[in-house]
This record gives sequence, structure tokens and C-alpha cells, in this order.
Amino acid sequence: MSARILRAFFIRKILDARFSLIVLQEWRSNDPEEAMRERVRLEAATEDELIAELTDIGALGPPPRLGGTPA
Repeated sequence: MSARILRAFFIRKILDARFSLIVLQEWRSNDPEEAMRERVRLEAATEDELIAELTDIGALGPPPRLGGTPA
């Protein structure tokens, strides 16, 4: 798996964990641009910063394998 695909997967996982529940629970009071600002911040983050974010949300399981092949 390429580093670019893996990085995109990690960024999506962080955003999903941080914003999916917020949107459902606080629809009217949520800043609609906050997730986009966070995405831009994460895209500029170093690998160590992404790992810290993933650790923070408890999402450091193995990444998915392309094509459904077992790990």
C-alpha cells in the first residue's frame, strides 16, 4: 500500500472519529467549516503528528488491506 493511500486513510479515520458524532448530536450548533479546517491541518501534519492523533482517538488498529487480502 502506498504511503499516500495510507496517509489519506489515517486522515479520514481521524476526521470520522472527531466529527461524525458531532454532526449528528450538535447539527445546529456545529461550525460547518471546522471539519474542513481540520482536514487541511491534518494534510499538512507530519507522520508523528498523525500517529499522535490516531493514538488520541484510539484508532491505531491495522490499516485495511487493498483487495480484501488478509494481513
